[in-house]
Amino acid sequence: MNISYFLGANSRSGFYSLYDSFPPGEAAFLHIIKGGPGNGKSRFMRRIGAAAESRGLDVEYVLCSGDPDSLDGVYIPALGTAWCDGTAPHVTEPCIFAVTADYVNLGSFCRLPLSAEDARRISLLNREYKALYAKAYKYLSAAAQIRDSERAAELSPELLSRLSRRLGRILDATPSTSSGSGPSLSRFFSAISCKGQLCLKESVSRLCSRVFALPAAIVPDFMALAAKEAESRGLSPVLCPEALDPSGLEALLLPGSSLAFVPESWGVSGQQLMDLDGMELPAPAAVPELYAPAMSRAILLLSQAKSLHDQLEAVYKPYMDFKSLDVFTRSHIDLNIDKALSQAGAKP
Repeated sequence: MNISYFLGANSRSGFYSLYDSFPPGEAAFLHIIKGGPGNGKSRFMRRIGAAAESRGLDVEYVLCSGDPDSLDGVYIPALGTAWCDGTAPHVTEPCIFAVTADYVNLGSFCRLPLSAEDARRISLLNREYKALYAKAYKYLSAAAQIRDSERAAELSPELLSRLSRRLGRILDATPSTSSGSGPSLSRFFSAISCKGQLCLKESVSRLCSRVFALPAAIVPDFMALAAKEAESRGLSPVLCPEALDPSGLEALLLPGSSLAFVPESWGVSGQQLMDLDGMELPAPAAVPELYAPAMSRAILLLSQAKSLHDQLEAVYKPYMDFKSLDVFTRSHIDLNIDKALSQAGAKP
């Protein structure tokens, strides 16, 4: 089973990172990829993922929140091995070099020095696209503040108690394959990107066959309630922060129980409205008039930043020795996938 998620978010407070929780598990080994724009980091990881899939292995793909068509990470659970882009804005370094992680320097395939003209062009593009991101984050902050100006009424203790009992009945009736000792994970399944506001519905469907949808008015309180209950039962929940404001949860997945709780607005295939037993819910918060324009402006700025980053990559690419990188990639796959499978007693 192959799934995708985000480990970063363009949020009200700027870039928000969950990369310190990747890869999951203390025994997993991380290859940290370094290199400049256009140096082939995403392409390198896509080839690793494709090689693993072709050998029948499950793969987790970490999408870039700025450009969802680009990869920021790959994890192969069966091998306990992961790769990630360790450059800004999610700079990553080994905890213990050669024990928990190492470096893969794709910058070594970039034939330097740059021409004086290209160096000036790169410096200008760097400043311009970073300035656009900074401006986009200001609009996201404004959008969040505007939205916060109209909040749904707080849930009453009685309603919270009834929701807790309803949740308990669902969990009691759902068998789990969790061992009871697995930690919770945090993953973004939505993003605010150059392509707009995205939700990775297919990944949710692949992880969980039963998806309960909840009305917006109770989502934050219910998810906090569900997270606490799932953790107390040792169900190894996947906590899904909201992209705009990661301080709150917008969804919760229990892959070991094949069960998910998501906002009704996600529209996940096969989702069913959770039976609330006739509970009287607070009225949903009104969406302030200025919220949509602020979000639209932020997304436009992210799109413009993506365009400039594409131009930046285009300046670097002629300096890249992609033929040598291809040879290196094949050798890396042989060493880290085929030989690993062989040592495990499986056929590559």
